Amino acid sequence: MKAGRVDSARLSDILQSVERLEEVFRAGYDEFASSWLSQSAVVRELEIIGEAAGHLSAGLRGKHPEIAWAKMRGFSSFAKHKYWKIDPALVWKAMAEMPALKDMLVRVIGSTS
Repeated sequence: MKAGRVDSARLSDILQSVERLEEVFRAGYDEFASSWLSQSAVVRELEIIGEAAGHLSAGLRGKHPEIAWAKMRGFSSFAKHKYWKIDPALVWKAMAEMPALKDMLVRVIGSTS
């Protein structure tokens, strides 16, 4: 594995971002849609998820194909390079997937401990 942060630290980063996104999701779509600050924070957390997912070892990602690692990485890249095309309604749909992702991450973290 490359020098730097280990998979467990990156998984924890992803889980922390998922939990932060859940907070925004609980506040509701109207709050999210009317607040550039909430939208910006959500996009940032999704970028963190994508960056961390992209730097996990191939072995860990391969053991857990049920998690859309490439999709996470793809959004991060998209958000950084085509930021003007970000659609808040689509971002909201992605946030609706966070509880399922959280469950999967907890299982992965438990299996790597």
